[in-house]
Amino acid sequence: MSELTVIIPARNETYLQNTIDNLLENIQADTEIIVVLDGYWPVVTIPDNPRVIILHHTEARGQRQSINEAAKIAKGKYLMKLDAHCAVGPGFDRILIDDYQEGWTVVPRMYNLDVETWLPKLHKRIDYMYIGMHPGHELRPEYYEYRDYKGAEYRRLRQPDTDKEIDETMCCMGPGWFLSAETYWKQGGCDEDHGSWGQQGVEVSLKAWLSGGALMVNKKTWFAHWFRGSDGGFPYPISGRDIAKARKYSRDLWINNQWPGQVQNLRWLVEKFNPPGWDMFDTQKQMELNSAMYKHIHYTKRDPTRYRGLQILKMPTDMLLYHKIIWETKPDIIVEIGTKFGGSALYLQDQLDLVGAGGMVLTVDIKPQVANPDPRIDYMIGNSTDENIVSTIQAMTENKRTMVILDGDHRRVKVKWELKKYQSIVSPGCYLVVEDCYTTSETQKYGPGEALEWFLSVNKNFEQTNLDREYLVGFCLGGWIRRKNG
Repeated sequence: MSELTVIIPARNETYLQNTIDNLLENIQADTEIIVVLDGYWPVVTIPDNPRVIILHHTEARGQRQSINEAAKIAKGKYLMKLDAHCAVGPGFDRILIDDYQEGWTVVPRMYNLDVETWLPKLHKRIDYMYIGMHPGHELRPEYYEYRDYKGAEYRRLRQPDTDKEIDETMCCMGPGWFLSAETYWKQGGCDEDHGSWGQQGVEVSLKAWLSGGALMVNKKTWFAHWFRGSDGGFPYPISGRDIAKARKYSRDLWINNQWPGQVQNLRWLVEKFNPPGWDMFDTQKQMELNSAMYKHIHYTKRDPTRYRGLQILKMPTDMLLYHKIIWETKPDIIVEIGTKFGGSALYLQDQLDLVGAGGMVLTVDIKPQVANPDPRIDYMIGNSTDENIVSTIQAMTENKRTMVILDGDHRRVKVKWELKKYQSIVSPGCYLVVEDCYTTSETQKYGPGEALEWFLSVNKNFEQTNLDREYLVGFCLGGWIRRKNG
């Protein structure tokens, strides 16, 4: 048995031989190298070396698949994954092996690589990273010194540095990591359900922490990674759809605590590191509160919530947000799909009157249920997607500053039709609010949420806002979208 196996998955790589040569120069332990040529042969044949094993795939299978295949034949007690465009420090293998504790995943100190000199760019050093929560609840590795999401603004962050030569880090990138073979297989190897590549840094990091182990940075040694710019695209061709699929799989797996190997949950890790940006995306707490309030308002047998005597199925937080956007955008007309008992239409009309511009609510429902209609409000009875209803509303809102609320039939297909038919009457700068995108599960969208996700993927005239983060809970969670100006 060898001490260490370095696994290099490679496809259409320019600097593969440089990486192999550099490893051979700096090895000090009993280390073997397994190179997986995934769907290609290098232009120049790799020279024979007793330490180097070559695997070849006639057709590309993927980076994760290649790592797993090499790990199955590896002789090393320890495994290290390394991209095919990296340099390493002298004796990197000896240092990583001697300092290792079982259960750890370890990353050496990381630098950017200058491929002209094959030396690290010392001013481009990374010791610590965190898992960032992006819009859409996507999890991605983030550099502390680069950016933090605060609306549309970015600000520089200070990297949390310590004097410890071996220290905890929340996250790592995917190009280089080290652990025992036993730990690798206990964690299930690389999860091929993610796809061929993508989200590997998140996967490696969360498996290390949530399995009860730890992710450590060892500053005694280093590796340098070539970050591709305009002169080098990623060698694995992958569609935007496949990237989105990998991110969605990762999001659902980790946020929903679905990984079978975990003994800790994601909330524990977030509280441990308190990474930037998660105060706005407190997902677990948000959904616990949202679920409780949703069930209380919709299903509890009690006197229903009322506004000026009319039943209203709204969270107080959403009512405050409606007041806010009406006050800020001052629409002439609010089109509400889904009148029900009329409480929300009455509330919206009162808000328009407070603005003082003489606005009107136009509300549509399949059947009349309002006990006391208000003369200020135009009540329409009919199917919201019926062409006669749609054309009447279009005529009434022509040249009017218009806002639209979809809170009727919550089936996915119906909401998609409503989005398609009513998007054009929303005025630039005004809101199109889709109610009930989520109810009790953040990762399992309700019908309106699925329709909205489709709509935003095909329509670039609307943008998702962060309004719902103001109060954490609401029936419109994720549904406050706004038509762009211009």
